[in-house]
Amino acid sequence: MKAVLRFGALAVGVALAAGGVGEAEAQQRRAKKPAAAAAKESAAKETASKPAKAKAPKAPAVPEAPERQGPARMVSNTKFGEIPRIEDAKRGALADRKRDEAIEGLKRLVAKLEPGSPARAAMIYHLSELYLEKSKYLYSLEMAKQKEAEKAYDAAVARGDKGEAPQADHRGSERYRAETMKLYEQLLTEFPDYERRDEVLFAVGYNLEELNRRDESVKRYQTLIQEFPQSEFTPHAYIQLGNYYFDKNKLTEARENFLKARESKTPMIYAYAVYKLAWCDYNSGELEAGLKKLYEVVDYADSPEHNLANLRTEALNDLTVFYVQMNRPDEALSYFRQKAPEKKRNRLLAKTAGGLADEGGHFDSAIKIYRVLIQESPMGPDAPEFQQAIVKAHEGLRQRAQVRTEMKKMVDLYRPGGEWWKANEGQAPVLRNAFSVTEEAMRTMVTEYHQEAQKTRQVETYRLARDIYKQYVDAFASSENPEYVADSAFNLRFFYAEILWALEEWDHAAEAYDQVVAFKIPDRESAKEASNESYREKAAYAAVLAYDKLVKIERGELAKSNLKDGEKVNERKDKGDMEKQGRLVKRDAKQVEEQPLSKFEQKLVAACDTYNRLYPNNKDEIDLRYQAAVILYDRNHFVDAARRFGEIIEKFPEEKRSQDAADLTMYVLETRQEWGELNALSRKFLANKKLTRNNPDFAKRVASVVEGSQYKWVHEVVYLKEKNPAKAADEFLKFVAEFPKSENADRALTSAMVIFQEANQLDRGVSAGEQLLRDHPKSPYALQARYTLAQFYEKTAEFKKSAAMYEAFVAAYDAAVKEQAESKQKGKDAKPAADDALAQKKAEQAQVRKSELAKAEKWVADAVFNAGLWWEGVGESGKAISAYNTYLSRFKDRKDVPEIAYNIALVHEKDKKWGEAARAFERFAETYAHDPRTTPGKVYVAKYRQMLALRQGRNLPDAERVQGELVRGWARLSADARKDVSVLDAYAHARFLAVEPEWKTFTDIKLNRVATLKRDLLAKQREMQRLEKAYIDVLNTGAGEWAIASLTRIGLAYADFARNIVESPDPKGLDEEQTELYRTELENLSMPLEEKAQEALDKGLSKAYELALYDEWTLAAQEQMNKYQPGRYARVREVPYRGSEFFATAGVEKQPDEAATGSAKAEPVPAAAPAAAPVPPKPTDGSSTPSAAQQPAPTALLEEAR
Repeated sequence: MKAVLRFGALAVGVALAAGGVGEAEAQQRRAKKPAAAAAKESAAKETASKPAKAKAPKAPAVPEAPERQGPARMVSNTKFGEIPRIEDAKRGALADRKRDEAIEGLKRLVAKLEPGSPARAAMIYHLSELYLEKSKYLYSLEMAKQKEAEKAYDAAVARGDKGEAPQADHRGSERYRAETMKLYEQLLTEFPDYERRDEVLFAVGYNLEELNRRDESVKRYQTLIQEFPQSEFTPHAYIQLGNYYFDKNKLTEARENFLKARESKTPMIYAYAVYKLAWCDYNSGELEAGLKKLYEVVDYADSPEHNLANLRTEALNDLTVFYVQMNRPDEALSYFRQKAPEKKRNRLLAKTAGGLADEGGHFDSAIKIYRVLIQESPMGPDAPEFQQAIVKAHEGLRQRAQVRTEMKKMVDLYRPGGEWWKANEGQAPVLRNAFSVTEEAMRTMVTEYHQEAQKTRQVETYRLARDIYKQYVDAFASSENPEYVADSAFNLRFFYAEILWALEEWDHAAEAYDQVVAFKIPDRESAKEASNESYREKAAYAAVLAYDKLVKIERGELAKSNLKDGEKVNERKDKGDMEKQGRLVKRDAKQVEEQPLSKFEQKLVAACDTYNRLYPNNKDEIDLRYQAAVILYDRNHFVDAARRFGEIIEKFPEEKRSQDAADLTMYVLETRQEWGELNALSRKFLANKKLTRNNPDFAKRVASVVEGSQYKWVHEVVYLKEKNPAKAADEFLKFVAEFPKSENADRALTSAMVIFQEANQLDRGVSAGEQLLRDHPKSPYALQARYTLAQFYEKTAEFKKSAAMYEAFVAAYDAAVKEQAESKQKGKDAKPAADDALAQKKAEQAQVRKSELAKAEKWVADAVFNAGLWWEGVGESGKAISAYNTYLSRFKDRKDVPEIAYNIALVHEKDKKWGEAARAFERFAETYAHDPRTTPGKVYVAKYRQMLALRQGRNLPDAERVQGELVRGWARLSADARKDVSVLDAYAHARFLAVEPEWKTFTDIKLNRVATLKRDLLAKQREMQRLEKAYIDVLNTGAGEWAIASLTRIGLAYADFARNIVESPDPKGLDEEQTELYRTELENLSMPLEEKAQEALDKGLSKAYELALYDEWTLAAQEQMNKYQPGRYARVREVPYRGSEFFATAGVEKQPDEAATGSAKAEPVPAAAPAAAPVPPKPTDGSSTPSAAQQPAPTALLEEAR
């Protein structure tokens, strides 16, 4: 069998077994012959390469250190020694100086010694040893320098600096080695009989071999064997020659030399020779023989007397090569269990299994070993690598179903968080290794399957790759801990999505693409370098395409894919682009309910948004935006759709679909009454000159939408929905300022005016109303403006303006009614309008006018009444009465008509137009005597006021007639009517006036004639009785004022009686004493009368105080009492009559029925205040009694708010 060289880097040799026999002997020889001993030791440890044919397998559990390939070699490990530590270097420098001194001394000594003398030979040999040590020392310094240079270089590369890698420089050490070689040659030449010639020959051969001058070294070894067959260095020479021929693939010559070396009694030489003979058998194909030799080496090296542990280790390690070539997994399991150290057993078995799979192709055998290893230590640190090897082995067998199973098992067992993972939590390197091993295995395998699928295009292969990809992304691309997210996770997630797309699994593909887009690459350089960021954009767009297909499947526009085994897949087929949407049809969006988007419609919209957000200004942006908007529009999500269309228009104004989208957007928002959105969007459209530049009709249409939506937003949203009238009013005014010519300007001013009215912001309301009448006098809202302004004026006490505005409102209303009638007649005769839009607009305007007219109709009556009220208030009685009469004639059926008629009489009364007042009261009493809208008591009071007016007008006969009617009419009144205070007062006053003739009769009787004194006294006494009874009857009516008046009159009557008695003339003929006696008697007669007078007056005053009345009767009583009891009551200062202001600003305005108020509500209007009662003039007859005729008449007063 042709020998195949095997090359390796790890060597073992004579001195490898620490404390071994071979090494001990070498140390002893060095003590005697240092130079030769060193050379011999080095030669014994020379390495030899094996033929390349027998490639050593690499097990999954191989340590990171480089592994030897081929047989172990015997090389020197002391030639130059290890690099000294710093302390050693310091001592070495000192020793080096001493050595240099010794070299110089020896050189001088050698020069002095006699040539050919043994002493000279010994000194030359000793000098060669010093040169060799010097070379070794310099070599250590050179290596230390090289190491530092390499560190600096690595640091520079890490910083990104450029430069050349440092090269080792051994010129210094090699120069001393050359000097050593010269001395060796000098010894061999000048001293052929030198006692250590064999050692020198071996040293020369070894150094020549070190210098790669192997042919020359062979000659030296052969000379050594020929000249010194019994030398202890001869077996070493055989080993070196055997290695030489072995490396030359001359197995016969190699075997001969190894057989010679095996004859040595030195254990290491013997064992190594057998070891190399086993390799000769291996390379010559004699595997069984070679296997036995290795078994021999293991047993020999394992014996206590030999203790060649290192060689034993190498032999065990090399047995794996034989087991692989011979496919003996069971023998390997058995032997290694018996012979291999426990710590190395699994490594050796794993190496064997790896070789069986990788080199021998014996996958089943490899699986057998790996399964045993896992079974024996399922939680062992190497278990993940063993499982990885099983997966690869099944792949090698093309058992793809088993590949899936074992791969899943590997992921389940060794993924982060699993049982194995928890068992090894304390071993971070082990976990990291497991993660890396498992990840690499899956990544490599799935990549291979993916590549194979792309080549074969077989559905089955794609599905296998899909399943492994799924396991990969679940295990290595999904952890929340970035440390356990693989560097390749991002790329493989994308490839997984691509596989799903190729298999037309659109739902899973879309989801996978989404995950690629959302994937966060770990923050470490290796992951960033490994990740291809371009995949993110591809995935984002592919997600859109996948969801588009799913939506079409949902809608029945695309059949669901179902690839079958055996079909071909073309992964590289272009995915295509989004279809452009056509022009959309407008639909009424007002009453249509939103439909929920399907799952995939939602996903498609989100995918479109995501792609445009991550990659703005991409070439497909408008198509994706449009696609999302259309989906929302189709599902009646009109507001969101409109917003999206608006964004398209704003960004792509010159695109042909933008104007259509704009019209559609505005239409949708308008029908949905989303006025705020519509206004904001239409303003954007109008401001976008690129959008409107080439289409003036479109620009005009948008401007109209801006205006209309602004008004609608203020009215519908701010005012009605948000219930924010203050803001609404301000916005209405802003609207008018921005759109003064708008057809909605008058309506905006009207709304603002009404809001200001409700907020009681009178000045702003007046301003808005006046602006409406000034700028839009023909507006259908002018009626409401006039009516509301009239209310504002009355609240700001501008009563004349208010009255005038009420009248203007009524006049405008009448004119509008007339115009409407005429327009209606014209409309019957007019031809239909050719322009439908114009006709519709006119119809809408007519409807508005009709509506406003109907609303104003409800305010007319109140306006007429309030006009009269405020004309009355400002003293324009004529205008007031005219307005009241208009009210009576236009609204004769209204409930308050009797009150208005009554008030007309009051106005005449206030103006002291007694005749007109009396006639007005009389008309009222006659007209409404039986009207259910008034009461008998009211009619009775009207007749009473008629009587008072007649008395004021000096029409006493008619006054007495009416007075009599009042007295007689009292009996016809109902008990409820009699309870009315005003009715009772009227009756009591009439009764009081009825006593007036009797009062006159009584006061006309004077006791001023002696001749008729007795008769007059009796007459006056009789009249006093009748008069007192009459006043008591008035008193008994219960009317407080006239009860006080009656008591006062009774007191005054007694006072008059007493005064007449006291002031009566004295009879003639009486002397002074008689006269005095007569006067005394008169006083005695008057005294009881005065007491009765005081009693009546006191009662009257007490009643006045009780009722809080202070009138002329109270003054008269006080005045009379002061005569009896001077100073009892302070003198009252008389003040001339002075009328009060008529009006007040609240409380008595007529309130229209709620149903008639409309949007402009009437506020209460103040009525005229009654004029102050005048101070009565003193009686002309000198008495303190006021006459009935001198009593003041009541002023006009609106007695009730209606």
